[in-house]
Amino acid sequence: MPQAQHQIGETFALQFAWHLPEGDYLRAVFPAEVLDHVPAADKYVVRLGALQAARQEDADGTLRPTADFSSEYWALITDLAGRKLTIAYEAGDGRAVHLRLATLTGEHNYFTRYEDAEVIALGLQAAARRKAQEEGSSDQP
Repeated sequence: MPQAQHQIGETFALQFAWHLPEGDYLRAVFPAEVLDHVPAADKYVVRLGALQAARQEDADGTLRPTADFSSEYWALITDLAGRKLTIAYEAGDGRAVHLRLATLTGEHNYFTRYEDAEVIALGLQAAARRKAQEEGSSDQP
């Protein structure tokens, strides 16, 4: 069973890798601040800091010059800073987490689902408060 290697408040380097349609790979490293643990799922809740390092390489692993980077994808990578997400404990070992390109383009909600869940939870709490207030006012003669 995987164990958390990082405690709440600690930061570790979290590396992501995406395979582009034309064969290149994007790699990006972010500092990940541990906000919480989800032991039942063997996951951390983390917040990504500002992009620390990045590279684009061809299918053979040769580094591309910065001028040849796929700018549309790099803009999406820099937008990941500040996101909160859950990530498996194993991601704290420094190896790259390989993700589908749809996670970067937003077609898959990987980088927003934790925040989406927070928004839904807030909405449910507000609805419960309204319902309680309505039920409380209907008890009055």
